[in-house]
Amino acid sequence: MRVPLYSIRSMSCLVVGLMSVSVLLTGCEIRPKPFVHLVEYRSSSTCASKPGDCPWDRLQREAEFSALVNCVLAGANVLKIVEEDGTSNGDQSPRVVAPLPPRYGYKRVRVGNSEETSCPADATVCAVASRHDREFTWAPCGTRPLTDAELRGGEDLAHADRITDSVLLTGTLSQANDDYRLPDGLDGPDHVYRFTLTEHTRIEAAVAANRATWSGVAGLVQSAWQPALWLLSSDGTKLQEGYVLRAGVTTLFPSELEPGTYYLVVDSSRQEWKRGDGLYRLYLGLNQTLMGPLVPHMVDPARPRRTGEAP
Repeated sequence: MRVPLYSIRSMSCLVVGLMSVSVLLTGCEIRPKPFVHLVEYRSSSTCASKPGDCPWDRLQREAEFSALVNCVLAGANVLKIVEEDGTSNGDQSPRVVAPLPPRYGYKRVRVGNSEETSCPADATVCAVASRHDREFTWAPCGTRPLTDAELRGGEDLAHADRITDSVLLTGTLSQANDDYRLPDGLDGPDHVYRFTLTEHTRIEAAVAANRATWSGVAGLVQSAWQPALWLLSSDGTKLQEGYVLRAGVTTLFPSELEPGTYYLVVDSSRQEWKRGDGLYRLYLGLNQTLMGPLVPHMVDPARPRRTGEAP
């Protein structure tokens, strides 16, 4: 008995749909094979009185920092590869994501002033950028070894780790406690960071799981866990809740804050975080614009949240 072609197509669509839903629920991304993320390598523009006064060293550090942040926001991970026979890659030493030099190098741009800059008419505009404005020439995201001296994180509000400038840091929850507990936080270990603003400041923040798993059998990349991120005021009032940007990456909406002291809480689910290596990358940008325009979004502490309600 022959099955009509449209029935076969319907059943195929149903199977694909169910697989897609399952992938979303488990934090997976369908990829035919592990691939290299490519990110933009570019500094901000600055003014100089003459071409020889361009601060090239600072601009190159800015370009490297922007590439690092872009790698984390793009979802680049340290991949644990599980082969078809069930074995995993042998190198188990701690590593973190880091950008590699751009393909075909980078260029130091010196141009005359234009209407798009705020430089004086007789000034030179200086910037560092990847050599061609095409994605395949951007900086690839690779990995580098991690040392214990790099690890950061405070155990609670009273012992919060202080941040003084824009930074992308690394922490581990393997030895952390659950201080920011339910119902305000989650039921897993957490870390707390503190930063103080002396003037009206734009802030942007994101946290990402460090490691993901790629299965050669299923052809899937799965983030081990989804970290949570909270922004608190000096008295512990919740000002903003992180939202899921992509599997393994949680961000705050870019916003502006008044002078004062604030806290960032990196939180986790007890059931999830042990599936990874416990490492996370936290980005805090002060007057940075790597995450796009401002998005007004604040949590109203006077409004009770119903169970299961989205932030």
